[in-house]
Amino acid sequence: MVTLDLNKLVEDTNLYEKMVELHVGQIVKGVVACNFKEFSFVKVATLSCILPSSEISFDKKPKCLKVGTEIEAVVIKMSEEHGIMLSIKRLKGDPWQTIEEDYKIGQRVSVKVKNIASYGVFVEFGAGLSGLVHRNDLTIQKHVEPKDVVSVGQMIEVQILSIDKERKRISLSLKDCMEDPWEHVEERYHIGQKLSRKIINLLDYGAFFELEAGVEALLHRSELGLTKADKLKNYLSVGDVLEVEIATLDVENRKISLKGNLPTKSDDNTIESDE
Repeated sequence: MVTLDLNKLVEDTNLYEKMVELHVGQIVKGVVACNFKEFSFVKVATLSCILPSSEISFDKKPKCLKVGTEIEAVVIKMSEEHGIMLSIKRLKGDPWQTIEEDYKIGQRVSVKVKNIASYGVFVEFGAGLSGLVHRNDLTIQKHVEPKDVVSVGQMIEVQILSIDKERKRISLSLKDCMEDPWEHVEERYHIGQKLSRKIINLLDYGAFFELEAGVEALLHRSELGLTKADKLKNYLSVGDVLEVEIATLDVENRKISLKGNLPTKSDDNTIESDE
């Protein structure tokens, strides 16, 4: 708690009278004089007022105002012990109070990326509103890190998945705004088609290949003639390029299985073919 000695802030009777003329709820204009960790001093005429950081905006982590910034604020508290306290955010309504009227599930909105974490991307849209695009909702591609999909400051279009007004949380999807690569996939691939593709993920039961962005296929270990004791990682690695053949194509369940052989020392993994 910050304690101010108003006798030091108010140098003469006229200034004290000016302070007395202020009232809670009054809108005033001032200039940011200096900043501290949890508050700023704002000069209103010849009075020094306090602007708590939490009263700057409805954002969870409001940005500090630069010294010299001219602001408009409302007086929210006055006392000889604590001085004059201001708020900027209370000049505007809390956007979360009307969130369900302003935004609808399924609506597409343009947002700005403000932070990237391993589990997803935080974005902001509108004053005081932010949301999360979980990594599973970022892209149609699997095994991709959020930092490889978007960058801080980038504007992206997302779709609203859910709104939790009570907890102040909005879930968003970027991939739902992208074209679905599985649409008409049967026109681009067919059973018996041979391809040279790169391994993007390796598990005990098989290797996953990326046929194109968002379309993966599995080469099961049983197709490679390995015994139960054989470890697939001893024969294949992520990044290897193999010639494979489409064995099954299940568009409804979005599954494609492959046939193939383990590479030999004489194999040229740079071959590219789409027959």
